[in-house]
Amino acid sequence: MGLGRGLRTVIRKFARDRRGNYALMTAITMIPLMGGVALAVDYTELVRQKQETQNALDAAGLATAQQIVTGASDDAVKAFAKQFFEINLSHVQPANTVLTVTLPNSSTGGGTLVLVASLKYKPYFLPAAAMLIGKSAATTDVNFTARSEIRLKNTLEVALVLDNSGSMSTLGSGTGQKRIDLLKVAAKQLVSTLALQAQAMKQISKPV
Repeated sequence: MGLGRGLRTVIRKFARDRRGNYALMTAITMIPLMGGVALAVDYTELVRQKQETQNALDAAGLATAQQIVTGASDDAVKAFAKQFFEINLSHVQPANTVLTVTLPNSSTGGGTLVLVASLKYKPYFLPAAAMLIGKSAATTDVNFTARSEIRLKNTLEVALVLDNSGSMSTLGSGTGQKRIDLLKVAAKQLVSTLALQAQAMKQISKPV
């Protein structure tokens, strides 16, 4: 009887003992905690690379549009767009991207320039998790695309609204000339500046 009572006492004490539970609970909870951290790291990096790709694409679109306006050949424009795009990729590997350039279909400089970039994002932690359950690490890659459109216009229309009221007959401050005469000189300078800019736009007929 004494031995049985003593055994039951030991079992009850063992059942009430909680001293080893902290290590067990920590081991159990570490798995989802580490999984959450890994997911957060991968998601944050994915968002960053996606934004950097879009920023590089927008910058390449604006710069490439300038090349088209100056009369560069189609091959030169596409090569410039690819180089400019890849240079502006900060944390994105150019090897993981594919750039498609669609040039405007108007021979006079108008139309829409379209740049589309495809990016393959390779997660840091997800491949290891996939391999643990017997899947290929390649299945964890994330593919997405970014798009940028730049509208090129053929011509620029400029209208000058000039003041010819009575106050324009007075002298300009510190010039000794009438305001209307100063206005005429300024208007001519503006027209000359626009004309010089128009001459540089080789693909466009009568741009201004």
